[in-house]
Amino acid sequence: MAKSELQNITQLPKKLLSFYWKYGFCEHKSSLVLWMIGFLFMAIGNGVLFPNFQRWVVALFENPIPETVNLILYALPTIILITLTNMSLTTSELILSTVASRVQPVIRNQISETLTGYTHKQSMSFWVNKMAGSINSQIGYIENGTQAFFNIFDIVCRVLVIILNGTLLFAINRYVAYMFVFAIFFRILYAYFLRKKVKSSSEELSSVTSKLNGKLVDSFSNYTIVKLFAGANKEQQTLEKPRSEKIEKSIYSRYAIRLFWGIPGILWDLMFGATIVFSCLLYQRGEMMISEIVYTISVYLNVMGMIGMIINRFPDIIDMTASAKKAYKELVIPLDIVDKENAKRLQIKNGEIKFNNIYFKYRNRYVLKNLSLTIKPGERVGIVGSSGAGKTTLVNLLMRFYEPQHGNIQIDGIDINDVTQDSLRENIAFIPQEPTMFNRTIGENIGYGKYNSTVKEIRAAAKKASADKFIMDTEKGYNSLVGDRGIKLSGGQKQRIAIARAFLKNAPVLVLDEATSALDSETELAIQKSFDKLSHGRTTIAIAHRLSTLRNMDRIVVIDKGVIVEQGTHNALLRKRGEYYRLWKMQSGGFLQEK
Repeated sequence: MAKSELQNITQLPKKLLSFYWKYGFCEHKSSLVLWMIGFLFMAIGNGVLFPNFQRWVVALFENPIPETVNLILYALPTIILITLTNMSLTTSELILSTVASRVQPVIRNQISETLTGYTHKQSMSFWVNKMAGSINSQIGYIENGTQAFFNIFDIVCRVLVIILNGTLLFAINRYVAYMFVFAIFFRILYAYFLRKKVKSSSEELSSVTSKLNGKLVDSFSNYTIVKLFAGANKEQQTLEKPRSEKIEKSIYSRYAIRLFWGIPGILWDLMFGATIVFSCLLYQRGEMMISEIVYTISVYLNVMGMIGMIINRFPDIIDMTASAKKAYKELVIPLDIVDKENAKRLQIKNGEIKFNNIYFKYRNRYVLKNLSLTIKPGERVGIVGSSGAGKTTLVNLLMRFYEPQHGNIQIDGIDINDVTQDSLRENIAFIPQEPTMFNRTIGENIGYGKYNSTVKEIRAAAKKASADKFIMDTEKGYNSLVGDRGIKLSGGQKQRIAIARAFLKNAPVLVLDEATSALDSETELAIQKSFDKLSHGRTTIAIAHRLSTLRNMDRIVVIDKGVIVEQGTHNALLRKRGEYYRLWKMQSGGFLQEK
């Protein structure tokens, strides 16, 4: 499937099997059919012909040979037939392994690619309720589920071999065949009644494993907090319960699996011993030949191995399919926010932003109520208010991370719901309070602002952000790794990289969300100069608790309990002695205190 097709996927099949077919197997059906035919030929060859080979060889010595005929010449046709057949089977196995080694990784990768792309399209409400580790585990479970298809076909082929061998046994002695059929029937019936126990135990184990993996990733991702608060023991205690649950479910799952194959295995062993005894009695009575006894024993041993393999694989298949189904159900949920069918790419010419009668509620509580705000092209607007007033929500709606229950947002008179989400976000440079860093090089983190950016462009952006000096002082300059979430960098350095990224993006709209609140005053002052350069000529929205950072804004908008209570310049609002004046007086060191 082409990359462009994968990028346009906004809906996936409800059923896991349909998903596997459409996004995994469909493009490779010719190779899969070739594999299936070859595998069937190989399974029948090894499972049905091999016992007959033994029968034919023993028959060569069992039947009388004419005195005038040389034994080698007499046996040569049989030897050649067996040799050529074995060579054909070996060649088939080589071809099959080649096909499988080429196709299976491609299928798994395509499934992973599809799910990753779909997950990245999910709204913020999806991500805030998920752990990155759990999502990664779920994609892995769905990937692994493809192996169940190959295992199931393997089982189907082996069952067909068992049926063919049972039919051939009837031609030798029906009583021996009856014993053979009874043993197989008991195994199938036993497996049928125990399947739910094995399946439920596998699903429970999959669930607790995914939960534990998510908590482990969460713990590792926040190792700085663990270090700062000496929380190693606390983390062990937090993980103790999910670890215990995993141990408990693992023990129960293995118990169910042992129960699944143990009792039928013992019965099969008893039936095998009884078959040998019965064959001896039939030989004494002249009703069976030695070659037929050898064939019967070979069939039993062959089928015993096949059934053992089926029994061993069956729990794995149940485990893989159950885990894949559960993961698919949890991961592949409808997208909250999708582009319209004929959505166009946004091209901002002026940069005017309008919020029209916006209502937005979260968990039955309105965060924004009938909010209307117009931001002129190139205007720099500061948004202030107490925590929970709706400042960040306003920005999230502009970015279409969420959608309002009522009202709309326009840029240059165009409803943002009528344009593609990618083009909307490409036109907005967003700098959060704590910039997100990939565990990649400094150059790669800056270069994320523009696709296929050159080294020259990256360095030019860093210089504009006053970041080039500290970058060149690092061990490998722009090739220095920043560590997990940028742990190797200070808060001010991360902010400079985020600013450089925004310079490189060169978007007409700039959004700053508490971008300096975590910095010391000296660093804030230096970075504020970079922000001034970056915001020049761009429509800018800046959210800040530190009101002093907004003094030079063209306009300051005060939000309280989801509504705009006043707006104007810094000096005008102070003269008004309203809500902004009260907030300014409440500050200590430039920060806005809670009410």
